[in-house]
Amino acid sequence: MRKYYTFSFTAILMASVAVPAFAQDIQTVPVATGAADAEGVISYTPVDFAAARPNTALEMINRIPGFSFDGGDNVRGFAGAAGNVLIDGARPTSKTDGLGDTLGRIPIDQVERIDVIRGGAPGIDMQGQTVVANVIRKKADTFQQVFSVRSFLFADTGKTIPGWNYQATRRVGEHQFDFSAGRGISMDDSVGRGWRTTTDPDGDLLLFENARTEGDGAVHTLRGGYKGPQFGGTLSLNGVIGTDEFKNESYFTTPSTSEAYVSRSANDRGEIGINYTTDLTPELEWETLGLLKLAVGSFDATGVTAGGSQLFEIEAEAGERIARSVLRYAYSPELSFEGGGEIAYNYREQQVALTRNGAPVPLPASDVLVEETRGEAFVQANWRPLPEWTIEGGVRVERSTITQSGDTDRERSFTYPKPRLVLTWSPSKDDQLRLRAEREVGQLDFQDFASEVDLNSGQQSTGNSELEPDKTWVYEATYEKRFWDGAAAVLTFRHEDISDVVDLFPRDVMIDTDNDNIPDTSVLLVGPGNIGNGKNDEISFNLTLPLANLGLKGAELKIETEWENSEVTDPLTGETRRISGQRPDDVNVNFRQDLPDLHLTFGVGWFSGWRESYYQVDNIENLRLKDFYHSFIEWKPDPGFTLRAELNNFDPYSFNIERSIYAGRRDQFPLETIETERRNSQVMGMLSARWTFN
Repeated sequence: MRKYYTFSFTAILMASVAVPAFAQDIQTVPVATGAADAEGVISYTPVDFAAARPNTALEMINRIPGFSFDGGDNVRGFAGAAGNVLIDGARPTSKTDGLGDTLGRIPIDQVERIDVIRGGAPGIDMQGQTVVANVIRKKADTFQQVFSVRSFLFADTGKTIPGWNYQATRRVGEHQFDFSAGRGISMDDSVGRGWRTTTDPDGDLLLFENARTEGDGAVHTLRGGYKGPQFGGTLSLNGVIGTDEFKNESYFTTPSTSEAYVSRSANDRGEIGINYTTDLTPELEWETLGLLKLAVGSFDATGVTAGGSQLFEIEAEAGERIARSVLRYAYSPELSFEGGGEIAYNYREQQVALTRNGAPVPLPASDVLVEETRGEAFVQANWRPLPEWTIEGGVRVERSTITQSGDTDRERSFTYPKPRLVLTWSPSKDDQLRLRAEREVGQLDFQDFASEVDLNSGQQSTGNSELEPDKTWVYEATYEKRFWDGAAAVLTFRHEDISDVVDLFPRDVMIDTDNDNIPDTSVLLVGPGNIGNGKNDEISFNLTLPLANLGLKGAELKIETEWENSEVTDPLTGETRRISGQRPDDVNVNFRQDLPDLHLTFGVGWFSGWRESYYQVDNIENLRLKDFYHSFIEWKPDPGFTLRAELNNFDPYSFNIERSIYAGRRDQFPLETIETERRNSQVMGMLSARWTFN
């Protein structure tokens, strides 16, 4: 199952919200711009965004020239999941609650300024990033409530998907309290009507089927938090509880046949986080945190065809416990050190079952408990020998032990050093060159240890207890140029040398029939595995261009592009190909126009789409989405009310899934059929309203 066109059980189980949308809201920047100080830190205040009248800190972040928001990765541990935004100099002690969600709950009235730190600065935890933004909140006493509603509408089916959110923020002196509750929206925006064909290798039609797909759900979440002076330092507490459900449906029909595939998930989750920071001396700061997560869920998929019925089920529980402690020492304004350690325990217990026409079908790795104990020690330094130069260097050493029990009993341990060096040169306040060399270690997905079945495609994936994380040496060069008033261009080149690439890997698997009269059988299945060494090259270019100098006051153009090219050896054919799932290119172009006299802002955008390929044992699957258009208009008659309307996909795209199916192993047998599924997406509208009460 792929989360880009069918519902992903893992995404919902491990995250607070899953919205597998192909396009995002238009993200633009202010015409006004902050000024860079001697250390290259650029500050923005709400005044710089006055023409756009943003509501939240997230909207301000998305309008900063040359800055691309990174919400962090959904991985185990705390350090590896960091995004590129801090709040009051610290990272939120939460993983279930996304960084974007947290920033979206900070009203602009509470933002004093946002500092963009490029290349690092002494005393700032860069979270492993070369550029971070630090949102600094006001200290004034406030009490603010925000209520918002929104609903999506699909033009062809008339289906509506509503959501709402309430939040309250109270600040008394140095004490801040936060509360929010809401119903989020989870949907697949590629759904619609289409067709599926099966042809022979010469293109002759063998079968034509009409197709219809639909996928949506809801996410209910309750959050609370506190931050304030306690026990001689600053104490932060946060908690999240939530539940979600999702349903995905696919139907294929001919005048004489029909197939139906329906999947459902239901999940519950909770998280508690605590963070304590104190100054031991004027130069020495100590930070410690703890995090506890728990998620339980179920997934079931049914398939009904002319050949009978199938049922695939998952029951899972996952948890994480983290303890982390850091010491930061400011030797001087130009030199600082940081060191500490992190310990984490993670587990995932999962049972899967498959039945055909009511009879159980044996699956390998159907009952799996995976546990990991991980420790990491790190030390790093940030030095500014001259105003134009910054050097950041450090090393992390990771030690982990992974234990698997259930169908397979196995224990393995890994030790990986992860050095990092970043060099920043700022010859002027408008120019900066950043160089980075770092060793990164991937993280294993515990769901890859258990079997999985996609009833729609008929593809079965087997768990792999031999899987190792990939290791990558990253070499990166970034040049940033700022010009005009608020314009910025950022060009990045990146090269990656990868060992133990994790990709789809064919394996001979012994199937236990659970029957003494029927011998166990060996079957060649595909699943995640290490397929050797590879490489990847990436070029990205981002441009933010206010158009006032061209006579369009209040207008702005933003372009974000990325191109990637990887090489790895196919374990079946021995040929060179891309890494499975890599998207070769990504282009976003957005235009925005602020009309402050009318209290209006409108914009249009284009997303080029994407393509991916996956290499199975007996088939190659290619996915293609092309040309997504989106638009919006926003009216803010006063600071307390915002009305927004969107019309997206107004030139509907088609989403294509092509499977080239071979008569057996694709390295030994000829191409047999080509199955092509086309989904004609729908025009989609969205209407939202937001009220702020002080």
